[in-house]
Amino acid sequence: MRIKINITVNRAVQILLLYLFFVVTSTALFVPIFAVFITDFVVGATLSTVGFALGIYAVAKSALQIPLARFLDKHKGERDDFYALIAGAVVAVIYPFALLAVSKIWHLYALEAFVGLGDAALMAAYYSLFARHVDKGAEGFEWSLFSVGGLTISSAIGGAIGGVLGDIFGFKALFLISGIVNLLVFCILFSLYPHLDGARPAAIPPFTPIPKSPATKH
Repeated sequence: MRIKINITVNRAVQILLLYLFFVVTSTALFVPIFAVFITDFVVGATLSTVGFALGIYAVAKSALQIPLARFLDKHKGERDDFYALIAGAVVAVIYPFALLAVSKIWHLYALEAFVGLGDAALMAAYYSLFARHVDKGAEGFEWSLFSVGGLTISSAIGGAIGGVLGDIFGFKALFLISGIVNLLVFCILFSLYPHLDGARPAAIPPFTPIPKSPATKH
């Protein structure tokens, strides 16, 4: 007896997963060798500097994300979540380009605090939107796509590619590539807007192209 498995994911979840996959992949290009970049190119930086920078990022992110998430939860509708998502995504675009200008320790600390706040806005809004749009009856599957595809596989791909590209082209090329990818995928988020506030398109197979409207068909 043949068992047919019909796996579908609604469009809003597809957009969110696609965005997360590329953002994490682009960031993972340089994260594994971030400490090497800092100690080699930032004047006076040591491994302790790297540790403090990551600590500043974590404190900034933690200080904002939970209060912001509570604020977003208390307001009806998803427009506020969307705007917070966009704000965080803008910071994600700026971050790799800004790393090109880092030359002093205080530059690094200020940038890590800035990106910590940006990631707080991005993830508070992302979790809220993702949770609201997950298909009923497919929660485990779609959250697993979030975990495996959006975080794990993307990190592995980015880290592997980043190591090779870093050897060939150097750190600055990695930051440029990461920034460009973040900028391109940022545009995908605007296609999420029509699906806000309870609008639910019919479930469709994962990652299929968006069908053209009759007016655009030739």
